[in-house]
Amino acid sequence: MVRFDGAELSVEVCSPGLRVVRMAGVLDRTTVCRLAGLLATQLARPGCGGHLVVDLGEVGFFATDDLGPLRQAREAARASGVSLHLAGVSARTSLLPVGVTGALAEFSLFDTVERAQQELVGGHAAVGVGGPRDR
Repeated sequence: MVRFDGAELSVEVCSPGLRVVRMAGVLDRTTVCRLAGLLATQLARPGCGGHLVVDLGEVGFFATDDLGPLRQAREAARASGVSLHLAGVSARTSLLPVGVTGALAEFSLFDTVERAQQELVGGHAAVGVGGPRDR
């Protein structure tokens, strides 16, 4: 787990075809750029293929609707043959500012990471590495 600027990030390798990047805390212009940087690092790692799911379920405050860095990460993922998805915000969209919900709607969305995993690769997580959530 990495902490910085009011946010925490961690990576879980759930299967050869699925990695989950979990974010907790504040999503603002600084942290969205750091998140995009971590996604780029994951894409560069050997064996990263299939799907990258960004879990925003523990983000407590959306301080920006500028998700340009995430859009760029999604395009870089596509160029690498990887699909980028978001999870954990669907149940809260009615509570978010319109600009945020509009920006999020541009992405493939899942209610939970578990639902994403089930629909994208089937099965349950095999390996977990750190995480901002207590299980």
